[in-house]
Amino acid sequence: MPGSRYRTQWMAQFYAAAELIRRDYLVSFTLGNAPATDLIIASPHGVNFRVDVKGQRTNNFWRFREREPRNDHFYILVRVPDEPGEAPIYFILKSAEMMRERRLYREHCLQNGQRYDDKQGGMHWTRAFDYQDHWNVLP
Repeated sequence: MPGSRYRTQWMAQFYAAAELIRRDYLVSFTLGNAPATDLIIASPHGVNFRVDVKGQRTNNFWRFREREPRNDHFYILVRVPDEPGEAPIYFILKSAEMMRERRLYREHCLQNGQRYDDKQGGMHWTRAFDYQDHWNVLP
């Protein structure tokens, strides 16, 4: 289906924003103006931070670029529901946790003689379950 990847990403961003708003965060969309940031957030306590949202509809590898970890940068991975009535699944990581997962994947590949392309770095989809519903890591 043409454009389905973009629809999935938009759905993930809106699901993440809706859940944050439900938790009393103030949310602004960057609308593509900041490649590493999808949402600008103000916490209920007035702390500002950034969120990069990654979405997928199937249980696939989570791909993301290597970036320098920042204390004000978080990732929300969203497993977008495939069927009406299903709920999204959220995985929330600090940027340092996300980059650690990326390094662990790279080390695993290299130690096991597997081909590794840094442009295709990320983490196996099952690793995200360690971070499911970790909303408490956000400011």
